[in-house]
Amino acid sequence: MTDYKYDKCNSVKIGRTSADCVTITNVLYWAPKVIAVEGDMVSPLAVINDYNPSGVHQSHKYLEMEMALDTDWLTDSTDRTKRWAYTQKVDAADTKPAIDEDGYNTAIEYLVVSVREHDGTETTLTYANEAANTVWCTGEISDFSNEEGTRHQPVTFKFICLGEEVRS
Repeated sequence: MTDYKYDKCNSVKIGRTSADCVTITNVLYWAPKVIAVEGDMVSPLAVINDYNPSGVHQSHKYLEMEMALDTDWLTDSTDRTKRWAYTQKVDAADTKPAIDEDGYNTAIEYLVVSVREHDGTETTLTYANEAANTVWCTGEISDFSNEEGTRHQPVTFKFICLGEEVRS
């Protein structure tokens, strides 16, 4: 995965399909990174003789994405009471939200991010396009402060993706 820089995250779409998703626009940042379970992305081939052939093997890896929302968890401007992670259905088979307070978190079947790159180019990052068992929300952290002058009170969501990021 190449390290791309962008100026702004325009929106994050999360749901079951492109027609049945929520568009989140109060995004402070979207940050994907590659995680290798063993710590190294590639390792030398292990052999049991004196000759070490040149080459490496690919370690198991996945994407970890982080999304920070500013102040609230609004799904859109029309309904200011809904919180996307607990109300938006993300899996057609389970008909459950991304964060299930009473059970396991459901796989997210549709996750598409729109960013504006430093040169003004609009880019779409697709992690799941109606694909099952590819993306999950793994956590939520809220950072609230009643200190005067606090500009942002972000809610940060973490995701994992077992697929690839597709740029278009």
